Amino acid sequence: MTMKNESHVSPNFSMAQPFRRLTKYLLVSAIATLSTIAIASSAAAERREVDIRLLVNQDEGFTVMTRQAEILARSAAQRTFDREVLVSDVSVKVTAQNLNQDQAAIILQLIVSRRDWASRPDPKIWATYFPMAKTLIGIR
Repeated sequence: MTMKNESHVSPNFSMAQPFRRLTKYLLVSAIATLSTIAIASSAAAERREVDIRLLVNQDEGFTVMTRQAEILARSAAQRTFDREVLVSDVSVKVTAQNLNQDQAAIILQLIVSRRDWASRPDPKIWATYFPMAKTLIGIR
C-alpha cells in the first residue's frame, strides 16, 4: 500500500520566497544608498578657514590697507573655491600687524558660500569690516 501525498502547494506560496528575498535586497540597497548620500552630503558641506597677516605700513592710510585686505580676501576665497571642490563655504580673516609685531587687529572677515561667491565674487558684499582696528594698531 502506497500513500500518496496529495498536498497542494499554491503558486502564490512558491513565489513568496523569491519575492521576500528581492524585497529584503531592495530594502538593504535603499538603506545603503541613503547612507552613502548622507555621508557624501556631509562631506560636501565643508568649510575652509583662511587666516592672512597684512603688515602695517605707517605711510599708507587705513583706507589703503582696507583695500589691500579686500584684494587679499578676494584672492584667497577664489583660490580656495578653485582648488577644493568639496568646500561649500569659506571664511577669510585678514589681520593687520605692526612691524614690531606687538599689536594686531582684524581688519575684515569674509564669510561666503560657494553659490553666493559664484553669483557675486565681490568681497565688499560678503565682508564684515572692523574699523576699530585703525585705533587698535595705531594707524592714521
